[in-house]
Amino acid sequence: MSDRVGPDDAAGVRGRTVYGLDVRGLDHVAELAGPSDGDGGELIPVRVTRSTGVPPDAYEIDGERSVRSLPEGRCLRLERAAGRATFFGPPLSPDLLAHPYLGPVAVAFNRWAGRDVFHAAAFVAAGRAWILAGPRTAGKSTLTAALAAAGVPILADDLVVTDGTRVYAGPRSVDLRRPWPAGAVTGSVPAVRPSRLGTRWRMALPATSPWWPLGGWFFLHWADRPALEAVGLSQLLGRLAARRNLRRLPSDPTRILSLASRPAWDLRRRRDWAALPDTVDGLLQAAHRAADPRVSTR
Repeated sequence: MSDRVGPDDAAGVRGRTVYGLDVRGLDHVAELAGPSDGDGGELIPVRVTRSTGVPPDAYEIDGERSVRSLPEGRCLRLERAAGRATFFGPPLSPDLLAHPYLGPVAVAFNRWAGRDVFHAAAFVAAGRAWILAGPRTAGKSTLTAALAAAGVPILADDLVVTDGTRVYAGPRSVDLRRPWPAGAVTGSVPAVRPSRLGTRWRMALPATSPWWPLGGWFFLHWADRPALEAVGLSQLLGRLAARRNLRRLPSDPTRILSLASRPAWDLRRRRDWAALPDTVDGLLQAAHRAADPRVSTR
């Protein structure tokens, strides 16, 4: 027996737009953008369903399918040819579907399509997408929320999908481990709400374009003193090759060369809420200078 996770879209009408996917069956997930108008950037159609049947055995991803175990007795079956993602196990709330459970769906279908996926965040400045890369403890979500609080458009909080020239938008929220303390940002503290069974706090994001052209890369590090240092081409190539999701799947070598042709920096910053405004300013200045070296941000 199989149940839809959410209502189907009418024939010929696009579903929810997220991570470069045209997702059907998740109309009830408000954090996913509605159907895109105009150029969605070659969206990949995927239908999300839920089954109450017996979960299949685990199957390591290959070029056509995957079955992976998930927490709390759930599992996820992905079928490339059918364009279908099936969750087995207890029902998932809309906030859990938006993040983190839609993540493995996005990773598999985008990698099957030849795109690259990174554990990263992305913001928009000077008409381009700038990727914030770093490990789970690098403070990506906190910095992303600070950018959003400053009025900067956010593309993604946790997972970045790119085809080499475009960066696709993720769910319309930032997932935080704890709420903001007073005085962490200039002006009012961003509103957040409990999510993921009360274990996280979520900040809503406004709608944005389904994709933006890739601008460059910022690699996040904690340090005693702030600094912004350029990353060379050979070093950047090595980092990107090592950080791609599902490296076992084939990739077009010209795509990673395209990704590495963009400017990149190591961003070192203090682990201090009070340092966030200066970090945001530094990011935006670097992005605008790289987008147009003639622009002075002093």
